[in-house]
Amino acid sequence: MSSILIIDDDSEILNSLRIFLKRHYDRVEINQNPEYIPSLLEKFDFNAILLDMNFSKGRNDCEEGLNWLKKILHINPDAVVLMMTAYGDIEMAVKAIKLGATDFITKPWENQKLLASLSAAIKLDRTKKE
Repeated sequence: MSSILIIDDDSEILNSLRIFLKRHYDRVEINQNPEYIPSLLEKFDFNAILLDMNFSKGRNDCEEGLNWLKKILHINPDAVVLMMTAYGDIEMAVKAIKLGATDFITKPWENQKLLASLSAAIKLDRTKKE
């Protein structure tokens, strides 16, 4: 069984991802509010987390997502987190990876690349758990 958590402030993105990924994974949880991340991590064991990097209107510095990445990894150091943003650049991707992200996905995403990234992330998660 594979389960994915997606956190993004845009409901259209969440619904698009849920519809697309539900065909490939057993559980796809979505939430617009990153404040729910700690309780969701307590409640479910996710193989991968897709985390947006900006949640507040008008912000595109990606700091919110990086702060949530740190909090997720504090709660579960083995969590497999893929960062998502429409405002990303190489420097931001490197920063996210250095902080512990597994991968960096730009919006709009390519479905096959997203599936490949998630597949690799889930394999990594299963290896960590073994």
